[in-house]
Amino acid sequence: MKKHLLLVLLLQLVIWSCSTTKDTVRSSKDEVKATLDLVNVSNDKVKVTVKPVRITATTISYQLAKIIPGTYAIADYGRYVDDFKAYDASGKELTVTKKDVNTWTISNANQLDRLEYLVNDTYDSEEGQAFAENSTTIFSPAGTNILQGENFMLNLCGFVGYFDNQKDFTYKLTVNHPKDLVGTTALIDTDTSDTNDIFQLSRYAEVVDSPIMYAKPDVSSFSVDGMDVYLHVYSPRNKSINSQALLPDIKKMITAQKKFLGKINTTKKYAILVYITSMNNDDAKGLGALEHNTSTTATFKDDMKITELIHVISHEFFHTLTPLKVHSKEIHDFDFNQPQMSQHLWMYEGFTEYFANLFQVKEGLIDAPVFYNTMSEKLLNSRTYFKDDLSFTEMSKNVLVPAMKKQYPNVYEKGALMAMCLDVIIRDKSNGKRGILNVMGELSKIYGPTRPFDDNAFIAEFTKITYPEVGEFLQTHIVKGVPINYNEYLSKVGVSTIKVQIPVKIAFYFDNKMFLKMDEKKNVYIDAKDGSNEFIKAIGFENNDQVIELNGIPVNGEDINKLMMPVYGLEVGAPFKAKIIRNGSEKQLSGAVKLNTSEGDGFRYTDTSKQALNQLWLKG
Repeated sequence: MKKHLLLVLLLQLVIWSCSTTKDTVRSSKDEVKATLDLVNVSNDKVKVTVKPVRITATTISYQLAKIIPGTYAIADYGRYVDDFKAYDASGKELTVTKKDVNTWTISNANQLDRLEYLVNDTYDSEEGQAFAENSTTIFSPAGTNILQGENFMLNLCGFVGYFDNQKDFTYKLTVNHPKDLVGTTALIDTDTSDTNDIFQLSRYAEVVDSPIMYAKPDVSSFSVDGMDVYLHVYSPRNKSINSQALLPDIKKMITAQKKFLGKINTTKKYAILVYITSMNNDDAKGLGALEHNTSTTATFKDDMKITELIHVISHEFFHTLTPLKVHSKEIHDFDFNQPQMSQHLWMYEGFTEYFANLFQVKEGLIDAPVFYNTMSEKLLNSRTYFKDDLSFTEMSKNVLVPAMKKQYPNVYEKGALMAMCLDVIIRDKSNGKRGILNVMGELSKIYGPTRPFDDNAFIAEFTKITYPEVGEFLQTHIVKGVPINYNEYLSKVGVSTIKVQIPVKIAFYFDNKMFLKMDEKKNVYIDAKDGSNEFIKAIGFENNDQVIELNGIPVNGEDINKLMMPVYGLEVGAPFKAKIIRNGSEKQLSGAVKLNTSEGDGFRYTDTSKQALNQLWLKG
């Protein structure tokens, strides 16, 4: 049951993340040089060469990241490194001691000229769910892919590390790549060669923050209000998913976001790197995206819906506000191997997810009832799958602890709901003149990309520039974890919580029950003795049918995540087909999708006397 519950969380909550913040360029000749060879790939491994700034100490350590900001999970990128060697200028090998999974100590370091090592990719070794309580799997959008001559997904934290006391030095990154593969990134290539790219990065944090994808050129671009956006898609199987097909919706969405953010957003170049996975055993399985300050890496499946991509990308783009412009010292000076986590995921992720939905109403992409339905689903998810009396500041600070890690996805559910309540409070107290977007704009002027706030003092600071009622909400519900009476706040804008029927996202999971079972050979069967599953009845499944295919996708009992994908996020009335074996005979089933529903509290606009403030909240 625990395994099934986790699956539901991961499928219902497309996981989003944010990354580290940038700093100004270091004015120094000190420069760490790193080279990646994507041409001479050997046994699915990329050779990396790193030359340090001059070292005077007799020993020095070199580390790859244990964790990167925004993923809230241990990665241990060092475990993908093989054949690690250190050389002096004459090519003589120096003694290297592996201190731990991410750390190598080099003796006679004052003679060190360069490091050389090989890096494996993460995509072809993913096992289980990245956000399971004790999982060691790296979430795919934070991972790496090495497919010689075809695709290289370079989250650089998986390839390049840092020396003791050289983390804040400038990095010069050189990437040698096949001529027919183009690299897309928010970085500026300073080399005009078509087989060699050179990038300058201000410090190691920017290395981590700057993904690059090399693939055959399927790149589209557009400009909006002084920002250039580049969309690169790698989709080797489904050619209908390409940059030109996605571009109109991406452009419409980002144009609306830029309008929503106004002068708060000053991003000049933004890169969207989309990898379409087969979901096979040797391919990426973690669906969603990882946000960086000026780019997004996204992993989706072949039969993705454009609406899935649009929502995820919209969430990621709002991270250009927070944590880029408003963030704590824990994020700004992130320790990649002994991290201290910030208390304020309620803002970094909760506000971001709320904005990703609110802006669609304000800019006319959806109407208010759709927004209310989305927030109703978040309410149901937050109460069904997570602790409703948990302190969000405690969860955030201790998110790497396994018991807290499994509560992390609630930042996208209850976190967004808390942001909504705060927005309403601020609108009410200001007579509609301010909302949390205005407050974030004020905070971005106080702090900004290079001035982090003090983690322990931030709630007091947030209260100081808003209202005492905001501080009371923060202390009561975010710090102490007292469950929220949503009517108390939403009634101010004419919205009530009433009992509604909310569609269940996974067709084979309903009322805390999985309607599938497996035998010892991992064959998959329908388990529907009670006849309560509306989807099963609509398609014509019967109890004990062996399931062979779902919508043309072969069923794989070895991979519960892949098994559920064809029945996740279906639309009512959409055609659905299945291949089964019943009583020894193979049969084809088909029907129109009917979803199961679950009763829960939902949000509805019921008090028209509050229309003025309601419209200022949703449209102001």
